[in-house]
Amino acid sequence: MDSPFIFTQPVVGDNFVSRKSELDWLSSNLSNRQHSVLIAPPLFGKRSIVTNALFQARRQQDLLSCVLSLFNVRNEFVFYTSLVNTLMRAVCATSDEWETVAQQFLSETRPLVNIDEAAQNGVSFIFDKAAVMAHADELLNLPERLAEWKNKGVALCIHDFQDISQFEDTKVFQKKLCATWKQHRFTTYLLCGSKKNAAAALFSEKMPFHKFGDIVQLERLDERLSAEYVMKSFAKSGRVISKEFAEALHRKVSGYPYYVQLLAHICWSNTKGFVTDSVMNRSMEDLYDYNERIFRRITDELSPSQLNYLQAIVDGVLRFSSAENLQRYELHSSANVARVREALEKKEILSFDRYNMPTFIDPVFELWYRNRFANR
Repeated sequence: MDSPFIFTQPVVGDNFVSRKSELDWLSSNLSNRQHSVLIAPPLFGKRSIVTNALFQARRQQDLLSCVLSLFNVRNEFVFYTSLVNTLMRAVCATSDEWETVAQQFLSETRPLVNIDEAAQNGVSFIFDKAAVMAHADELLNLPERLAEWKNKGVALCIHDFQDISQFEDTKVFQKKLCATWKQHRFTTYLLCGSKKNAAAALFSEKMPFHKFGDIVQLERLDERLSAEYVMKSFAKSGRVISKEFAEALHRKVSGYPYYVQLLAHICWSNTKGFVTDSVMNRSMEDLYDYNERIFRRITDELSPSQLNYLQAIVDGVLRFSSAENLQRYELHSSANVARVREALEKKEILSFDRYNMPTFIDPVFELWYRNRFANR
């Protein structure tokens, strides 16, 4: 029997739990040409809500949509070419249309239309780098030109948008990007950041993209709705999880949508009847096993001082720079504590609230660290 839980792809339809207000807000922005910024940690359900919002927006109006990921995009040239080719595949159905776009809208960059009948996406543009860098505005304005040509609005969603901060001369690039996109009337931009700290910095005050669009905050899944979903999904397959265990499952993973689905799947796989304490405990160990390799890689890349800082958090330390704690955890100095904190933020392991109190970004990594690493 197939598992009723989904954790390998965006969740849609009846499996999309909670977040109705955020979904309505986001889809309304897409329909009404209001740019949006969506920042949340990894595994927090961004792709699911974007998928559902685009679907809902397309039902409200005739809208073309394009989803681009900047994963592994590390420079301007690749950004421009990825943007254009992804956009073209979403908007143009035939190679003739690609030829038309090249002639009418890309006269400066003059791309070659490449047709590979064996490939899944068989048509693409091949660009000359010098031409692209000299006439980048032509490519940045292509979404607007295509919207006018098709007489339809274009919704352009970009995942991992924070990665543009790694480009050379990124501030100059950001200013150019932001200034161009703000002029567009028929293209709506949805910019998603999956590295919480880096994305927050990109949209912070004094940065070019500050106030570019509505900041749509994603909250953790509602515990009641999450538990009801898990209980109903178990029941559909003839298995049972009580309300108490469903709520406990939700709390163990802090309401992170991916982890709720994954842990529920593991619990479902570990029982043929009722979820019990032993099933839940074994499922948590399986959850740690499932992520062990990733989490080990994270800790392997941490310095002794960074590991000691995390140990201090696990031990409940509040005053990291006190003389006693500097000595106990071998943190050496207040200046070193500041450097360690900055490094752990940059590595997206910790975030800090307005009172400078640290929090693990990934709740399952925190549990694994506390139960398997720190207690060795």
